[in-house]
Amino acid sequence: MNKTLLSSLIMLSFTFSAQAEEWTLFSKNNTTPKYALALIAGSSDLDEHDSSGDLYGAEISFICPFIQASEHTIRQQISITKFQKKGFDMYTLEANPHYLYQLESNTYLGFGPSIGVSSIDGSDSDNTVVTFGLGASLHKNITPKLFLGAEFRTVYATDTHIDNVRLIGKVGYYFNK
Repeated sequence: MNKTLLSSLIMLSFTFSAQAEEWTLFSKNNTTPKYALALIAGSSDLDEHDSSGDLYGAEISFICPFIQASEHTIRQQISITKFQKKGFDMYTLEANPHYLYQLESNTYLGFGPSIGVSSIDGSDSDNTVVTFGLGASLHKNITPKLFLGAEFRTVYATDTHIDNVRLIGKVGYYFNK
């Protein structure tokens, strides 16, 4: 299954209930942001480099203070990651807002877009490119302060030789929950 079809299915599967929400912009009744820091690690598979390798980094996240949904949560995730394989290094800074559905009391299913910038060093090119993507995530609060997460994301770049698919695991800590 190609990445475009998979990305479209992810977004379509969640779109209908999001349309039924009542949305509030810049509300005076904003909830506490609930800041969190997570260590992330996983695998990334680059299209044209025939390269699958390890990806690792960190992520800060918080409940979005600018837009609120009536029944669900929007959690903003900002991550920095590094991918390295056979002399090819890629550093990526991304913003990933996720629309979260509560499945159980401490379990959330989410989806959302990403926008970022990747710096590439090695192989055939050294440059910086803009990235766009779509992802789906599962998030489980283990204790009031600790959580585990998993995310699947497809990423498209303005330089298509670094388009990639990622599977990421997360271990995180809430600072003000």
